[in-house]
Amino acid sequence: MILVGVDAGGTSTISIAYTCEGKFIGIGESGPGNFHNVGLENAVNNIRDAIYKSTKGLKPDVACIGLAGLDSKYDYEVLSSALKDLAKDTIIEHDSFISLYAETRGKPGIIIISGTGSVVMGYDGKRRLRVGGAGWLLSDEGSAYWIGRKALRLLVKMLDGREEKTLLADLILQKLSASGLDDLIKWAYHEGHKIEEIASLAQIVDIAANKGDKKAQELFYLAAKEISNDVIYISKKLGIKTAYMSGGMFSSKLFKSYVVDLLKKEGIIALDKKKSP
Repeated sequence: MILVGVDAGGTSTISIAYTCEGKFIGIGESGPGNFHNVGLENAVNNIRDAIYKSTKGLKPDVACIGLAGLDSKYDYEVLSSALKDLAKDTIIEHDSFISLYAETRGKPGIIIISGTGSVVMGYDGKRRLRVGGAGWLLSDEGSAYWIGRKALRLLVKMLDGREEKTLLADLILQKLSASGLDDLIKWAYHEGHKIEEIASLAQIVDIAANKGDKKAQELFYLAAKEISNDVIYISKKLGIKTAYMSGGMFSSKLFKSYVVDLLKKEGIIALDKKKSP
């Protein structure tokens, strides 16, 4: 038998395959698996691609797929139907629970995921509690997309004179190959909504913040505050004081330090997530 575990996130999809005897078969990687961001067809194709890369082209007997974007009963219905034929037996779960369970092996803990999107989930051994994770339009507080959108709105204020122009404005305009507000509006409204491109602006904010741009530093602090508040809420509800950080935003030393410090003030220890789902 071939067993496959899949982590289908907002940025990439990773699959790992083993036999029932514990023999490693392979790893496969492909594009985003969140259908809210890339559409159902693209997400399914990316997940299928990752799975069959990991199995060397063989159909797995069992696939357990952790999915970003599995946020409601409607999502469950859509994805259950769309993914059922990728293995002889397909199990789907929210990616945050898969990620947390991999780290704690079922013991109490909180997972903080901040990548393209964001979600916070806690598990006390019996109860699950998830906050956020309702997608770029409804939530994703403290995510790369959230930061990118905030940065764009700040840029507009800098360009029309409501805010003082800083290094951040120059770096974003350079990134977008834009010379001013007209180009920015064209990029935003005439060329389609760009979730990944907006999220990628968080990297530009990080660069500006590390060069001393106060506005960029403030954006990162606000993002860290938003997602930390979610963690604090779950901590109080479930009585858990250990959280694990996962996702691309935590590659930023500044963002990570803000989150760690904010949680420490509430008696919550924030650790790097080390175990892959």
